[in-house]
Amino acid sequence: MSDLKTCPFCLEEIPARAIKCRYCESMVDDVPPKAPDKSTSAASSYYDDQSRADAPSGVHYQPASEKKSKKFLVPLVIVAVILLLVGAGAGYWFLLGDAATPVAEAVESDDILGSWKGTTAADEEIYFQFQPNDMVSIAVPSEGYWFRTEYRLITSDDTTYLELHHRGKDEWERTAELSAGDPDTIVMTDTWDGVVIHLVSHPDSAVGDVFRELRFER
Repeated sequence: MSDLKTCPFCLEEIPARAIKCRYCESMVDDVPPKAPDKSTSAASSYYDDQSRADAPSGVHYQPASEKKSKKFLVPLVIVAVILLLVGAGAGYWFLLGDAATPVAEAVESDDILGSWKGTTAADEEIYFQFQPNDMVSIAVPSEGYWFRTEYRLITSDDTTYLELHHRGKDEWERTAELSAGDPDTIVMTDTWDGVVIHLVSHPDSAVGDVFRELRFER
């Protein structure tokens, strides 16, 4: 006999010996207690026992609800690990990307054509006029002269070098390393003493005036 019965007014479960429903306060002293559902309990017991009987020896029996929860738990763990790895990789790339020094771009022949004003760290000026016929005019105001010679660009290991033709020796001399800086700017590093010259695009007329004030040397 069950210890509970159902209130006929609010259908709530109340003690079998109650004469008044504690939910709706109706008098229920004549309501019989609720009988247990033997068919459901028996069927449930049968299938639970049958599942345990069919389980192989040494295998831990798990109720269906527990198996289902574990079935969904594994994909969730995998997804969480993937998201964690992706997030860590993105953060690593972001930190290194900000800290890394930009790679200097190689200088092409078309990039260097025209007139340039160069300035060293000591504020010394030098002027270049690179022409399409592979000739370059170089003015050194601090020395009071300018000269003209052949030039060529040599690329080796993604680095561009400026070579000038030495007429007296009839040979090419590797003068400087070139790299692209800001727009209309070229960084020239002397290969002999490491002096860095920042070349900025300059009007042809202004550079021409500088050349006319200096003596020409062959």
